[in-house]
Amino acid sequence: MDIERKEKYETLQEIRLRKEVVLSEIRRDNQQIGILWKELFKKPAPKKKGLTLASVMSTGAGLADGFMLVWKLYRKYKRK
Repeated sequence: MDIERKEKYETLQEIRLRKEVVLSEIRRDNQQIGILWKELFKKPAPKKKGLTLASVMSTGAGLADGFMLVWKLYRKYKRK
């Protein structure tokens, strides 16, 4: 990266102040990166357990399908 700075420093005090500003910016950015990194790998919130419409429909469809399979097998292999 070619960043051209037009700041000129006349004294050591100006250099020290600039150094402190840059270090504080680096620390702030480092903290922000740490926060974002932790959010990136955070475990998802646990799903609430209980009856939902989707779970009831899925269970009902599975039971109906199983009942129809048993009924067809019964009719096919019942003894006459």
